[in-house]
Amino acid sequence: MKIYLLCSWGGHLQETLELRDAWGTYDYRFITYESERSIALKEPKWLIAPPWKSIPKFLYTLTKTSIKALFYRPDVLMSTGMGYVDIFLFPLCKMLGVYTIYIESGANVEYISGTANFVRRFCDRFIVRWEDLAEKIGAEYHGGIF
Repeated sequence: MKIYLLCSWGGHLQETLELRDAWGTYDYRFITYESERSIALKEPKWLIAPPWKSIPKFLYTLTKTSIKALFYRPDVLMSTGMGYVDIFLFPLCKMLGVYTIYIESGANVEYISGTANFVRRFCDRFIVRWEDLAEKIGAEYHGGIF
């Protein structure tokens, strides 16, 4: 099974790494923003230029990554949050028949992020980390997963 792990380079990357037991035995690849931390990450990865540094470079690397996703189609796309990249790759992967999972940040206690709200319609599994929030919006909750 091939899994693509989407996450931005800060706390979202840390949250994804803490879920290693769920994906670590499979053929996986990180898709994350280029930063000192992500460059140093000793994991298979595709790096995307951050949009706040250069929009043309961001669009170029996002397009390159999307083409790779078309040719090396994953079985599962899982994200803990990557903003614009989620908004582009979730619909694309859903059209390709990829199983999609979005895990909302644990920092969002009372509401979900704008990205989560958008990609939710393209998810096979939409998980939040707070029971009250899950009940409020009809999402999955599986206890303290971290």
